[in-house]
Amino acid sequence: MTPLDTALVYRSPKLGDFNYGTEDVIRFPQGIAGFEQLREFVLLARDECDPFIFLAALEQPEVALPLVPVAPGTLDVRPWRAAFASLGQRTQAPIAYYAVASIRPNGGEIGVNLRAPIVINLDTRLGCQVILPDETLPMAAQLPA
Repeated sequence: MTPLDTALVYRSPKLGDFNYGTEDVIRFPQGIAGFEQLREFVLLARDECDPFIFLAALEQPEVALPLVPVAPGTLDVRPWRAAFASLGQRTQAPIAYYAVASIRPNGGEIGVNLRAPIVINLDTRLGCQVILPDETLPMAAQLPA
């Protein structure tokens, strides 16, 4: 089988068309807050949208959440070991952390939710949204310029 045989096309009314493979699919067994019914996503990047990447729902192409990478040291994720277990977490497994961004219309203020990061195990391709108990973490932190 060649790579073209396994290529799938994600068609987004907002982001355009993207090729992806089954190995690119990230599964969220519990869904994501506000989109609990959606379980399969892909990460999409567009050069003109940097630093944002998009978590795009395969079951509903009009849903694409803008994300920004977050350094794990920014978040206290230690209390959420149970959530990581659901991701098939192994001691050395690479984990990616993202904050969901909210972008105001017409290029207005951009905020990121540091209280509920998206966490993805890059080996198992499983993800979850973790609600952190630290109330000092903002739900709409202004994105630095």
